[in-house]
Amino acid sequence: MLCAALPWTLHAAEASTGGGLTVPWAIALGALQGITEFLPISSDGHLALGQRALGLDPGAGGHQFTIIVHAGTLLAVIWTYRADLLALARSVLGRPDPATRRLLLGMIVASAPLGLVLLPGVEDFVIAMESQVRWIGVFLWVTGAALWLGFRHDRQHPPREPGQTPSLLQALVIGLAQVTAVLPGVSRSGMTISSSLLLGIDRNVAARFSFLISVIAVGGAVAKEGLDLLRHGAPESLALAPALAGFATSLVVGLVALQALLRLVARGAVLGFVVYLAVLGGIAVALGG
Repeated sequence: MLCAALPWTLHAAEASTGGGLTVPWAIALGALQGITEFLPISSDGHLALGQRALGLDPGAGGHQFTIIVHAGTLLAVIWTYRADLLALARSVLGRPDPATRRLLLGMIVASAPLGLVLLPGVEDFVIAMESQVRWIGVFLWVTGAALWLGFRHDRQHPPREPGQTPSLLQALVIGLAQVTAVLPGVSRSGMTISSSLLLGIDRNVAARFSFLISVIAVGGAVAKEGLDLLRHGAPESLALAPALAGFATSLVVGLVALQALLRLVARGAVLGFVVYLAVLGGIAVALGG
C-alpha cells in the first residue's frame, strides 16, 4: 500500500518544491524506484505519478531524475547477476560453451528491437506521456492484464523443457514486449516475464533472462542520458544532492526488492500485483487530468 499512497501523498509537498526536488523527496522517489523497478508494477509509471504530484516537469528535470534512479537499480541487477555477466564477458573474450553462447545470442536478439526507441519523435512522445495521468492508469491496466495472462498460462501449461534458455525467435518476441515498457505504466519486468511464460519458458529462466537483458536496455538509456547531461548540464530544477540521494536509495532498496521478486516469481505469486495495478490504474484514470 506504500506504493499506492506515496504518489498521492507527495501532492502535499508541491507548493514547497517550486518545481524542483528536495533531498527528502528525492529519497522517497528513489525508494519508490527501487521497489517498483523490480516488482512488476512499472517504476516509470509510479515515478511519473509521483513527479506529477510534486509538480516536477518531466521536460525540466523529472525525466533526467528518472534515468538517474534507474542507474541505481541497474547496479542492483549487475551485482545480483554478477556471476552470469562475468561468464558472458569471458565468452566474448574466449571460446564460449554452447549454453553461454545461446544465452548471449538471445540477449543480443532481444535487445535489437530497442532500436525502435531511437526513431525520431519517440523520446518526445514518451516524455509527453509521463504527464498524462489517465494514460498512465491505462498502461498500468495493460501490465496487470499481461501478468494475469502470463502466469495463468504457466499454471495451465507447464513448460516442456524446464531450464531451457529462450530460442532466438522467443528472444525476439520477448524483446518486442520489452520495447512497450518505454511507456510509463508498462512494466519492463512484467512484460518480459509474462511474454516468456506465454512462450512456454519456465519462471526462473524467464526472470533471469528478463533482468540480464535489462542490463543492455537500461544501461543504454542511462548511458545516453548521461552523455546528454555531460554535454548540456542538468536542469536547474535537478540539483546534485537530490540526484545522488535518489541514486543511492534506489540502489539499496532495489537490491532488496529484486531478491523479493525472484522468490515471488518462483512461487508464481503475482495475484496481489494484478489487483494492485487494477486499483492504482483505476485511481489514475479517475483522478488524472
